[in-house]
Amino acid sequence: MSKHKKKSREEGLHEVIKEISIEDDPYWKVGGVHMDAHRVGRFLDKFERFEEKHPEWTDELLGGAPTFYCVLGVPKGTGKDEVKKAYDSKLTFSSYHQYILDKALDVLSDPKLQKEYDELLFVFEQMTKCMPPWEKNEMIRIHSLRINAEKEFVRMRPLLPRYRTYIDFYINGMPDLYEIAGLDNNSSIQEIKKPCDSGSDLYKKILEILGNTTSREEYDFVMRFMLKFGDKSEIEKRMNRKKRWEGLDKNLFEKTVLFGLCNSEEMEKFKKRLYEILKSNQDWLQYLPPNKETFFSTLGIDKNSLPDDKKEIEKVIREKYRTLEKTPKINLAYSVLKNASQREDYLYLMQNVDILNAIQKIFLDDEPVVTPEKIRKGKKKKSSKQTMSYEQKTLDDLFMEIVGNILKKMNKGQGKR
Repeated sequence: MSKHKKKSREEGLHEVIKEISIEDDPYWKVGGVHMDAHRVGRFLDKFERFEEKHPEWTDELLGGAPTFYCVLGVPKGTGKDEVKKAYDSKLTFSSYHQYILDKALDVLSDPKLQKEYDELLFVFEQMTKCMPPWEKNEMIRIHSLRINAEKEFVRMRPLLPRYRTYIDFYINGMPDLYEIAGLDNNSSIQEIKKPCDSGSDLYKKILEILGNTTSREEYDFVMRFMLKFGDKSEIEKRMNRKKRWEGLDKNLFEKTVLFGLCNSEEMEKFKKRLYEILKSNQDWLQYLPPNKETFFSTLGIDKNSLPDDKKEIEKVIREKYRTLEKTPKINLAYSVLKNASQREDYLYLMQNVDILNAIQKIFLDDEPVVTPEKIRKGKKKKSSKQTMSYEQKTLDDLFMEIVGNILKKMNKGQGKR
């Protein structure tokens, strides 16, 4: 090939890349013109040699799989470090299974393998010219389905931090926002405003989400994504799990749903503070709701009648303490309530322990729930490598584990009394 022709071909390739995004897989091409097999015979021979040497490459292409470039979302010419960065990003959340991601990383990180793979892509394009139209169309259809599925995962990824807890709650039987407000999914803005405008904090939150076109489209997308790509058996079990929510009183139900709608930053602050307080003060457990006895009642103080001023509160606590017999229980209550910081932590637990009780009821130990990071599409082949980071303990996992253990201790304590 002359230098002029080679240059023209390279320029044409760059033009294609500019016109077609990497998400649409510009390197996956099938021959548009049908030719007899004997006219593309040398490419058939080359493809057969590739089948012998790299059967996993050819099987994926013939099965409609996107190219390794599209899988990792990197164009040709991407450096090794950027390829690894793209791999790590996809590894956390993608429609592609790990064995495909691993293979893409191996090939695109090795110049020799990458050169072979690029040659295969050209041979594949030429070889497909002799494929029967129906077979070629089916391959194109599957390829389109797979790249469109990944586009939905790409769109979903930045939404996960905001909706992770909501999705967990929904899979465990929580009604969706339309169900809570008694609305159809195609309700107009005016129809949404009617029950929500002057309602509780939860209904105002529902209006904030569904009453805004952008946030409503985002919410509807999250729900569609979950139903489309989520674990079907878990979604089917959701109907039976609805009974768990029916057992919550109205105020706790609304408080728990609002908890599930917190943004990730608020949620992390809440969980971190609750975790730290509970870990450091497990001797407070028997003095928290639903137990009747609190540190305030132990000292004979009506919490609701306390003055607003901090010094006045501490004065009331000291005066009450002076008149009481100094038992270990009295001393513990006094040591907590006299200290402004500990008193604030204790009040925070009192206000939010009902959320823990609700979570315990919602997340019964009947079966594990598949988290969003485990949502996958299609069959998974075995891989020798450790699977994705979602199998490691996150703060969410640790929080739920600690909370579960604490609540079990609390329940045992109640049973002994």
